[in-house]
Amino acid sequence: MRKTIDPDSFGFLINDIARFSRAVFEVEIEAARLSVTAAEARVMAHMARCGATRQHLLAERLGMTPMSLTGFLDRLETSGLVTRTADVKDRRAKIVTLTPRASDVLAQIAQAGAQAEQTISEGICPEDWETFRRIALQLRRNLSDARSQTPNAEDAA
Repeated sequence: MRKTIDPDSFGFLINDIARFSRAVFEVEIEAARLSVTAAEARVMAHMARCGATRQHLLAERLGMTPMSLTGFLDRLETSGLVTRTADVKDRRAKIVTLTPRASDVLAQIAQAGAQAEQTISEGICPEDWETFRRIALQLRRNLSDARSQTPNAEDAA
C-alpha cells in the first residue's frame, strides 16, 4: 500500500506556521514605520538574540545565504545600527555586532513582535499558549541535540 503525503504532518505544520508568522511580523513592522525593513528587523532581532557573532553563522541561523545577509548588513552598517570587524582568530571572517544606536530600533522591533504574537495567539487561552510554548522549546532542544550529534554539524542554536 502506498503512503500519501499528509498536508497536516509535523513538517508542513511547522513550515506553514513559520511562514505565516513571518508574514504577520512583516505587517507589524511595516505598520510601525520603522527605519528598517522587515527583513532587516529580522536580522537585528537574531543579532540581539545571539550577540556578536561571525557573519556566516548569522546567515546560517537566519536560513539565508551569506551573500543575501551581506546586503542587509551593508544597509544596517550605513545606518549606524551594526558594525563588522575582522575576527582576531581568522582575519577573513567578520564579526557582526549591534551598536548602541540599535537599542531604540530593537525596542520597536520587540513591540512589533509582541503585537504579532498577540495576533498569532488570538483565540488560544493563555494556559494552552504556554503549553504550546513549552512543547515548542522541547522540540527545539530535541532538534538541536540531534543536530549536535551529527558529524561535522555546526552550532545553529
